[in-house]
Order: sequence, then structure tokens, then C-alpha cells
Amino acid sequence: MISLYFFLCVIFTIAVGNLVIIFAEPDSKIILSNWVLIINSLVAAGLALFVFLKNRESIDENKENTLLTIGLVFWFIANVIWAYYEVVLDIVSPVPSFADFFLLSAYVFLIYRLMIIRKKLSHIIDKKIMYLMIVLTGLFLAYILNLTLDLAQTSNFRGMMLFIVTIAYPTLNSILTILAITILLGIKNEKQHHHLVPWVCEVVGFLAIVVGDSWFAIIVLTTFVEQLWISILLLSAHYLLIAGGLIWYLRYSIKWKSKDIAFKIVAGIKNRRLSNKIIFTSITTISLVLFSSVYLGNGFGGDGKNSLLIKKNYITEKPLLTSTGPADGQHNLNKEFVVGAIIPFTGSYSSIGKPVKVALEKAEYDINKYFEKMNSSSRFNLVMANSKSSPEDSLEAIKQLHSFGAKIIVGPATSTAVLGAKEYADTNDIILISYSSTSPLLSISGDNLLRLVPDDINQGKVIAERMIDDGIKVVVPMWRGDIYGNELYKSTKYHFEKLGGKMVEEGINYKPHTGKFATSLHRINFIMWNEDLERLNSIVAEEIKKYGNKSVGVFIISYDEITPILIQSPMYYSLSNIRWYGSDSIAQNHHITKNIDSALFAIKTNFSNPLYSIDTKSSKSHELIEVLEEELHDGESITYPAIAYDSFWISSLSLDTNSTNSYLVDHKNNKKSFKEIVFETAESFDKGISGKIQLNNAGDRIGENYDFWSVSKHPQKDYYVWKTENNLVETNH
Repeated sequence: MISLYFFLCVIFTIAVGNLVIIFAEPDSKIILSNWVLIINSLVAAGLALFVFLKNRESIDENKENTLLTIGLVFWFIANVIWAYYEVVLDIVSPVPSFADFFLLSAYVFLIYRLMIIRKKLSHIIDKKIMYLMIVLTGLFLAYILNLTLDLAQTSNFRGMMLFIVTIAYPTLNSILTILAITILLGIKNEKQHHHLVPWVCEVVGFLAIVVGDSWFAIIVLTTFVEQLWISILLLSAHYLLIAGGLIWYLRYSIKWKSKDIAFKIVAGIKNRRLSNKIIFTSITTISLVLFSSVYLGNGFGGDGKNSLLIKKNYITEKPLLTSTGPADGQHNLNKEFVVGAIIPFTGSYSSIGKPVKVALEKAEYDINKYFEKMNSSSRFNLVMANSKSSPEDSLEAIKQLHSFGAKIIVGPATSTAVLGAKEYADTNDIILISYSSTSPLLSISGDNLLRLVPDDINQGKVIAERMIDDGIKVVVPMWRGDIYGNELYKSTKYHFEKLGGKMVEEGINYKPHTGKFATSLHRINFIMWNEDLERLNSIVAEEIKKYGNKSVGVFIISYDEITPILIQSPMYYSLSNIRWYGSDSIAQNHHITKNIDSALFAIKTNFSNPLYSIDTKSSKSHELIEVLEEELHDGESITYPAIAYDSFWISSLSLDTNSTNSYLVDHKNNKKSFKEIVFETAESFDKGISGKIQLNNAGDRIGENYDFWSVSKHPQKDYYVWKTENNLVETNH
């Protein structure tokens, strides 16, 4: 009965402990998962160390305890290193990495420990059961091996190492499990039944880690690509199960001295009433802490955990009376306006989220200072919402911003996100000013959308001309299958073929995922891209045979998933020996320059990406670059933040003009609509960074002035930078 209560407590602890991951926002799961693994592995390692210290006088068991402690400590160190790569540096870990070294080394100690314990058992396991376990494990490993081999690229060192490391974990875990089950069956027939509970915990724990390390197979077969976090739940449960077994061992197998503090606690727990109180209090406390973490993480998480980011120090329910009026003591009534912003803090285009946020906050500060100097009572408050780079969340975001009184909204960033919010904006007379949406399908006269960048008819033409100028005759495309990727592909294809080039029909049109997995630097993500890249490589190889590698190029349209694609592409010979061309959604992406493999591949393939040109030499541009460097250590991502900066100014000036009757009457004494005011304000705006604004009838910026950005190594320092190819601009990371 005691063991039943114990297992129920362990199960409850695992369930409650994993709630942090389960209820987290999709893009927060990776960060929280790393924290949970670090904490749980630390608990298990700490308990093992405690067992070792308390039992060090027992020569018979000290060796096994030493091996267990070393193994768990190594696992803890590996989790810290992995989190450092993935969360802190946001770069891909080497293959193999120091994390792999500690993880795989831990198995040596743990397997050796189990082999020693197995030899000590007097009971001999039934050979039929042993053979059955070996056959089942062999079939499982054969399946994993076959599946991994189908997806892996083993023709080069990195691909081979990635394959070996990927299958090493389920293989070693299976060995551990067989040994643990053997010991469990042996102990079951021994006289010392108090050892049974820790081994049940350990065996179930090893089974959990086997499934967890093999979860990628389920992902591949079911296409649940956003469910990698479930693997973390299993790995987390593994550590807690081992910790539970160690607690039982401490309680029933360690000889305590009366002077030990731990002895007094254990002795007190023997009192059932006190025991129930302690269990109830512990469970309640843990539950409150974890639920609070989830609530606070989702409600006040800053850039991405929450859907709405409210700056309460600016928002007021009632207008404020200020002393900025006449000196006779009379006061002017402050006119407060809400300017909304829909920003991709998370999702597949989150790389521009934080830079745009910083630019908008600077714009908010600058324009309020401007109106203060003008002795105006108008004040403007920025309220931001997270689009999560998806149309569904963009619709939710615009509804929330509208409930806060936003009549004009900066964003959304992507064309798919704009499409999700556009109908609601048109229906509710909300003006959208997008700083980076470019799909021609959204160029509609009379709607409520303004875009301060030209549409992709212009971009496609510029890309096609560049490829022809570089001597490219044949292009193999790879593009996102959404409203942005499809239309830019069509535009580029039309102009390229019009100029005499050939766009291969058999391109790679991939389904974009909106969550973090598609853009993450997890090794499983690299394996997932292998199928598309292998097809791309095969098509490119055929075209090279016909035209030569100098006449063949790859044209890719993507968001932040470009980084894992570039990291994985060097494993394919043909892809590494031709020129690559990209799109405006790739230029200035800081993930590419942060990761050495992607930066080197971009340099080797002369990866060129067009981006609408702005004046980065102006004093205002330098001010914004300095702010981005100070707050984000990222002065590269300047173009779209600069356009977002201008968008906030236009929004604020339009709101102020709309509130003043004298500006609402034209020479015929007819009241102008708010949309007309915004349109006129944009075209007369001369205080911005992005230059003169001229809009067409659909509200899109007119212009074909593009820079091509590429990656190069900094001449003096050991890092990689984005620069315009005419060398007029160079920014560092």
C-alpha cells in the first residue's frame, strides 16, 4: 500500500511538473523545456550524489552509487550545454558537440553499473524472456535505423556523424532498458523486496527516455512536426522517476544516524498524520508555484508569450489634465490616441519581431517629444499584439487592439498575416499600414490596407534581371506554399522567362509551418529538411549536366526556416557549387550570420537577397541603428524596423489631423475620410527614415529601388555580417 501511494505521488509530481511545458505557448515550449530538463536532471543528480555521500562507507554498494552519480551528473551537464547552444546563443550545436560527449559518456558509466549489479543477482532470468526482450529491442532498433537511414545524408562527414549520433541514443537506451528489466525480474525473486520500487522507477524511466529519444520517428510518420516538445515530457519524466527511486532508496535502504537532520525529517514522516500534512502541503505548494509560472509566463511574458503587450504607463481610461497650457493657470485637455501594432514576436518570421518593437518604441518616444515641443496636447500610446506569424492569430490580435480603441494599426508583417486581419479591418474601418507585406494579391484599390513597400511584381522583376545579369540561364526554385511565396515565385518566373531564362517547373513547393519547429536549430529539423533538399539536389544535378554549374542557380523564398535549410544544404554537392538567390524576407536575417555553417554556405554560393532600399546614411538611420545595437546587439535588421518607424509616425500624425476639425475640411467644405487623411499624410511625410513615399491606387509604395544583400566575413573580427553588394552599407552583428 505504501508503494502504491508512493507511485501515485511520483505520477502526480511528473504531471504537475510538466504542466509548465504543456500549457506554454508553442514558441515558448523550447525555452521552458530546456529549463525543465535542467532542473529535473539537477534534482536526480543531486539525490544520487546525496546517496553516494550517505552510503560511501558501504564498499559493496559504493561503486554502483559512484557510477550512477557520475552518469546523472554528466546528463545534467549535457542539458546545460544543450540549452546554452539552443536558448542563449541561438545557434546550432556542432555534431558531435560537448553535450553529446557528456550524454554518451554517461551511458558508459550507467551500463557498466547495471552490468555489475546484474552479476550479483543469484536469480537467473528465464532465457526465453531474455531472448524475447532482445528480439523486440532488435526489431525496434532496426526500424529506427531504417527510418533514420532513409532520411539521413551519409555521403559526407557531418551527415554521417549526425546519423550516428541520432541512432546512438535509442540504441544505448535500449541496452540500459534490457539490463534494467533483467535486474528488476531478478530482484523480484530476491529476499530484499525494498529494492524493487527503485528498480521499477528506473526501468520505467529508461523506457520513457527510449521513446523520448525516438520521438522523431513518430514526427516523421505522422507529420506532427510541432509536437517535438512531447519528447521533452518523456525525458523530464525519466529524471523524476529516477529521482523518485532514489528518494525511496534513501528512505528504506540507508542507515541514518540520529544526529542527521535528514534522519529527524524521515523519523517525523513516520507519523502518518504529520506525513499527510507534509504531502498535502508539498503538493499544494508545488501546484501553486507551477500554475503561477504558467499564468505569469503567458500573461506577462513580454515578446511572445502573450498575445497582447500593453504599456499601462501610457494607457489611461480618462484624458489627463496637464500643465502645458497657458500660464494663467488654465489647463489643456490631453488628447490621447492608441496606435496599434501587430508584430511577429514568435513564429516563422519572428526574426524581425524584436527589431520592429524597438523601432516602434523609439518612434513613440520621438513623436511624443515632437508634439511636446510643439506645445500640443496630443499624445500617442503604442499597444502591441503578437501575430505569431499566422493569419489566425493576426485576426485575434486585431480584435484585441480594436477593443483598446485602435483605429489604425502598424502591421501585420507577412502577407498571410495581413490576409487574416484584412477583412476585419475593412469591416470595422481600421487602417492597416504594413511595413513588409508584399504579395500582389493584396494590391486592392479601395480597401483599408496601405503598404510602405512595393509589391512583389517589382521584386520579381528585380530578381530576374539580377539572375540574367549574372549569366544564369536555368533556375531551380524552392518556395513557401503561401500567398507570399506563391506570388513572388510566379512574378519571378514570369520576368525571368520573359528575359530568356528557364525556370524549372519541377521545383520544391513546401508547406510552411507556423510554429517554432520549422525554424528551430534542432537536429531533428535538419533531418526533416533532407527529403526536400535531396530532391532539390537531384534536380539541380540534372540541370548542371545540361548547362554547367555557372549557368544554373537556386531561387529560394522562405522566412526564418532559411537558416536550418542553409545549415543542411552543404551536405549536398550540387547545391554547394552553384549560385543561390533569395528574397526580401531573407535579407538581413541575423540567424544566418550567427550560425557559422549557414554563413559559410551563404558566402560560398554568393547568396544574394533583394531588399527595398532605404537611406541608411541619414542621421535618423544611425540613431535607430544605435538603439538596435544597444538593446538587441543587432544593427543588421534595419530596413523593416525603419519602415515600421515611419509607419508609426504616419499613424500618429493622421490621428492628430483627424481629430482637428480645421484639417478635416477641404476647399469644398466636405469632410475627408480617415483613410484619405492617412493617404495624404503618408505622401507628404518628410520626417522619416525610408525616404519619399509615393503610393499607387492600391495603397502600395511605388518604387523599384532595391539593394542586394549578401553575407561576408568581417575583415578585422571573427564574425559574419550582412552587407549591400555595392559596399555602400555594412553592418555588423
